Amino acid sequence: MNNFILKTQAVILSTLLVLTGCNKSHATANQTSNPALSQANAAASLPASDQKYSDAELDEMLAPIALYPDPLLAQMIPAATFFDQLEEAQRTLNGKSEDDLIANQNWEVSVKSVAHYPQVLQMMVEKQDQTIAIGQAYVAQPQDVAKSIQRLREEARDAGNLATTKQQQVITEGDAIKIEPAQPQVIYVPQYDQQVVYVDNGPSTSEVIAASAISFGVGLAIGAWLNNDYDYYGRGIYYHGWNGGGWIGANRTYVNVNRNVYINNSYRNINVNRNIVNRNISTYRTDLNRNATVRRERIDANRITRNDRTVAERRSNLNDRDLNKSGRAARSTTGRNLNEQNRGIAHNTGNRTNLNNGAKRSVQNSSANRTVKNRSSDRSAHKRTSNASQANARHSAGGGRRR
Repeated sequence: MNNFILKTQAVILSTLLVLTGCNKSHATANQTSNPALSQANAAASLPASDQKYSDAELDEMLAPIALYPDPLLAQMIPAATFFDQLEEAQRTLNGKSEDDLIANQNWEVSVKSVAHYPQVLQMMVEKQDQTIAIGQAYVAQPQDVAKSIQRLREEARDAGNLATTKQQQVITEGDAIKIEPAQPQVIYVPQYDQQVVYVDNGPSTSEVIAASAISFGVGLAIGAWLNNDYDYYGRGIYYHGWNGGGWIGANRTYVNVNRNVYINNSYRNINVNRNIVNRNISTYRTDLNRNATVRRERIDANRITRNDRTVAERRSNLNDRDLNKSGRAARSTTGRNLNEQNRGIAHNTGNRTNLNNGAKRSVQNSSANRTVKNRSSDRSAHKRTSNASQANARHSAGGGRRR
């Protein structure tokens, strides 16, 4: 009886172990079938302060603003950590841009700067979760944010959609692509469809091609509030205090650098609100991960297509060069043959000419000889005639004497 009970328990235990193993295998298979989803779920299970964004998620998140000029980005990104102040600024200003009103508010200096550009402020407030996500990423991953902006700019440039225009200067310094205002006193906010601008649009990077993907509205004033800039592979976002060259030097004379609302050494440390990492945007993160995967696949496919087209163009160019070389070689051979033939003809013609000249000289010589002979004959005949005449004269004279 005891043996029967023990055997029964052993069978039941074995069955449970098998079922448990199947469930684990099934769960593992589901997790490995979608690594991106597994990564997103793992990140969501961590405390908000420990969650990190992947490169693909950062690219998807920053794509709508990565082509903004650096002086503006250097204000928007720190301001994104103070989302509550951005909301307050939107309510206070209600679409207006009044410098004195803004200066008198108890907002962070980066929020005051963004508040001078109503359309930018409105966009950041309306896209709440995206703005909070940017703030979170900047607090926890500032270098990754800078690298993402550079990746996106490279994609736009390689697609032929990022170029210097009347509104912006696209400058490459080392490995960094900078975007600066092209004119003094005004800064332009680009408008573009991120589903288009980072996708291949042809090999050209001219202003005409770029303008088809990026447009600009009315120029906005540059003021002392643009006191930051972006050093992508160095200091990151930094306070310049209106000291420096480039766009800073070009605008310094138009800016009130004595106004300590924006010009103050206390701003050398870029302030951020680190509590932004505790804001719950889990729904946005799920959508962000899914969209990031789709975007990455599309960009990779476009890159492969562009590379294939480049290879095809190079092969075509090589074939054209080979044909040109063959044509030049054929023309050269034909030319040499024709030259040799012409030289042969000329040589034969010269020989015939020499023969003709020789024949003519022979005829002339024969004629001359005959002429000389004739002249000699004439002289001989003349001499005989003269002698005969003299003889006749003597004979006549003698006869006269004999009579």
